[in-house]
Amino acid sequence: MISAEPYLKTQRVAQALGVSVSTIKRWVDSGMIQAARTVGKHRLIPFSEALRLAREQGFPEANLALLSGLASRPREQGDAGSPVDCLERLLREGKRTEARSFLQAYYRSGVGAVGLADDLIRPVMERIGHGWMVGSLDIYQEHEATETLTSGLRELVTRLGPGRPEGPLALGATTEGDPYVLPGLLGELVLLELGWRVRNLGINLPLRSLAVATLKHRPRLIFLSASYIRNEDEFVKEYRSFHESVAAVGAAVIVGGQALGPSLRSRLLFAGHGDRMAHLAEFARRFSPPAESPMLGDAGL
Repeated sequence: MISAEPYLKTQRVAQALGVSVSTIKRWVDSGMIQAARTVGKHRLIPFSEALRLAREQGFPEANLALLSGLASRPREQGDAGSPVDCLERLLREGKRTEARSFLQAYYRSGVGAVGLADDLIRPVMERIGHGWMVGSLDIYQEHEATETLTSGLRELVTRLGPGRPEGPLALGATTEGDPYVLPGLLGELVLLELGWRVRNLGINLPLRSLAVATLKHRPRLIFLSASYIRNEDEFVKEYRSFHESVAAVGAAVIVGGQALGPSLRSRLLFAGHGDRMAHLAEFARRFSPPAESPMLGDAGL
């Protein structure tokens, strides 16, 4: 079950967006913003609603962190207070429940899986990883941040459901030795939004096993992430054998991950390569454009 997101008082939303409290109340009363009411009839606005309005109306993104009510420390000079800043701070401080709520509310504001992946999670995890590398974060904090985002994304995937029954099938995995779970979950979320059925086979999967799954399930698309490769020559040999199974069922492969540099990619056969989830989404639309499924916010979940 998805954690309850923050609910904001009209005064906080007005302050963040730079408008009067009476303007916010008027927008609520007119239906421009969805809001709940307390027993005392005070208006409470879901964070996702406030964020949606801010984006639709073009309010400065630097104001959006004020909407969360989660950034308790004083701002430092030059701290823009963006959603990236806010989520990074929550993860650094180990506030797991608040971070999951922020993540899910941001998704429900209408950014979609691609926006969630490329504009929020990717830059946040780059900062967390850099913090670990330079010693400002301990490795346990990086692990905890990953686990927090993983649990939040699993909840979103579960709520989206298995995809359209008649939708094309996609298989996803990370290569043997690759422990990173976030790319697979984000790819799954992106494709579910587009109406695909998805079997996410998880991390650290040998290519020979992915070939067995390909022959059994006969997917239309395989998305493969490789952030770590132990031996490139062995990988190329195993990949070529795997690709024979891909060709046998008429599937297409899109690859990504920092281990697949230009020189290694030149030795592989694949239908597409992407560095961002936007690339996966565009490839999936062009390769087999199904009718899009609603996002959580559209489904009223």
